[in-house]
Amino acid sequence: MPLLRVPLSRRPKISPTLQGILSLLRLLPQVSRTKTVLGLSGVLAAAVLPVGVAVVAGLLIGSIRATLDAGLASPAGHRTLTLLAVAGVLVMAQQTLSPVLAMLGETLGREVDRELQQRVMAAVGRPEGTAHLTDPEVLDALRVVRGLGMTETDRPSQAVAALAAVLPAWLRAVAAALALLAFHWWVGLLWLLTWPVVVHFMQREYFRVGEVGQGRGGALRHAEYLRDLVLTRGAAKEVRLWGLLDWLLGRFDGAWREATEPVWRERRPRVRVVLGATGSVALVNLVSYAALAWAAVHHDIGLGWVAVYTQALALANNYTAFDDNNAYLSFAGAAVPRVLGLDAHLEGSVTARPAGPPAELPAELPAAFPAGRITLEQVRFRYPGTEREALRGVDLTIEAGRSLAIVGENGAGKSSLVKLVCGLHVPTAGTIRVDGHDLAGLDQAAWRERIGVLFQDFARYHLSAAENIAMGAPRYAGDRERLREAAHRAGALPLIEGLADGWDTVLSPEYTGGTDLSGGQWQRIALARALFAVDAGARVLILDEPTAALDVRAEAEIYDRFLELTAGLTTILISHRFSTVRRAERIVVLEDGAVVEDGGHEELLARRGRYAEMFDLQAARFVEPRQGSAAGAGLRAAAEAGHA
Repeated sequence: MPLLRVPLSRRPKISPTLQGILSLLRLLPQVSRTKTVLGLSGVLAAAVLPVGVAVVAGLLIGSIRATLDAGLASPAGHRTLTLLAVAGVLVMAQQTLSPVLAMLGETLGREVDRELQQRVMAAVGRPEGTAHLTDPEVLDALRVVRGLGMTETDRPSQAVAALAAVLPAWLRAVAAALALLAFHWWVGLLWLLTWPVVVHFMQREYFRVGEVGQGRGGALRHAEYLRDLVLTRGAAKEVRLWGLLDWLLGRFDGAWREATEPVWRERRPRVRVVLGATGSVALVNLVSYAALAWAAVHHDIGLGWVAVYTQALALANNYTAFDDNNAYLSFAGAAVPRVLGLDAHLEGSVTARPAGPPAELPAELPAAFPAGRITLEQVRFRYPGTEREALRGVDLTIEAGRSLAIVGENGAGKSSLVKLVCGLHVPTAGTIRVDGHDLAGLDQAAWRERIGVLFQDFARYHLSAAENIAMGAPRYAGDRERLREAAHRAGALPLIEGLADGWDTVLSPEYTGGTDLSGGQWQRIALARALFAVDAGARVLILDEPTAALDVRAEAEIYDRFLELTAGLTTILISHRFSTVRRAERIVVLEDGAVVEDGGHEELLARRGRYAEMFDLQAARFVEPRQGSAAGAGLRAAAEAGHA
């Protein structure tokens, strides 16, 4: 079953378009009860006023002859003047209400967009893992919230604005049909049957097009990615250096056509539907006007009622089954339930997470937690949608308060292991225990407060320097002294104090007064963020390639302070730099998702296994190029000192 689709057995027995409209209507009071009440009142008024104008105008026309015969001073004249005044008031009210209702619809529509964005932000951030962020159906649904559709027509705000026009038109058609019942019951009944059927079939056509557009989300995301390569800074240098602009323009054009042409083909109206709808309306109009003309010619009704029924027929034709507003409404019939379905699905995925045994610890974990060890017992893990196991039966004990280094080639499973310890993914098989307690049974939010982490692909927030570091423990964001201490320990304090606005400088050149940082400077900020979490109570420090972007001097400084930075913490270090790894108290080697070596630096070197092989390969880069020179001798001595 597709991820965001409702099982057939649970679907309500109503049309998809009506289901979408009802979903939208149920959402409106949750966004703004006041605006919704005002809007519904305005819709009713907008539906009634034209019918009132039609009736008063007909009565006014019918009173003119008597007024001409008796004069304005007569009771007939007074009646005509009264009807004229009432008609003027109704017309002015109708003309005033129309733009007010449109403005209210647009305002409420923007608030609906904001509400849906907030709901989806909360829903996407709620799951404890991150696997859903690679799910194509989830990503396609997120496009609707971002407003990145092919056109603006699939945005929920457009549907709300359309409601302000469509609902009054539909209600006017009902009122007009009811008025025609007074002329001939069968004429009114004919209209009461015709317009809902025509609207249903046309809305079904629009919905079909909307569903095709929603189904092209993956292709559209690819086209948008190609577009953003040109519009954003990430690839700007390479686009220019390698002359990629024309190539990207061609690829974008091809991807865009591939995504949109099926939709444009579907937008070609099906002849039988269009001819059936327009033909039915034309036939009903012909019969209705013929009956009205017959009644007028045979004096069955007077001139005033001819005017009333003529206006009623005009209003009955004004149910807008063929305009853009109906298209917007139907496209939302595909979009809104999809967005709300995403919210419900992701909320369900939280409760669907394997909960493990009943929680043995309260949400407020002990201050010294973990105090014993973190244990992985026959842990296996495979990423969703893949066949290859990233981890294969890992047995590993991580002693609390000590440092463990994990080494291995790319793809060996190092980062996967760390993600499992952080609770970002759930093992496919096996168990992770913390001080003997199953990790799955712990309060995940409380556990993550015990983790300070520097990921290799850490986030670079377009926020102030203070906020970038405070992300490690947002509850202490206002503690500037704690921020300064974390920055000092990471070696980032001189950098921050040298910025134009110091701690308040936005770390992005895309904002006025903002600035960008080098890769090494960003790495110091990210390290400060992890240490800020430690200062706030985290007892597990995870460092994934903590010096990859640092220069030689800065890297040496971090090496020299490694023991100081990790003192008393349960530290997990991932690095390809053996000058850092050798400072850990214990080292494990991962290969193809399994632990193949475990021990201290000197012990592993003595074994002459995989660790020694990798260490020697890295050391050889420093001593082989100039073996016979004095410089080569110096480098060789430095490498030997690294072994010592």
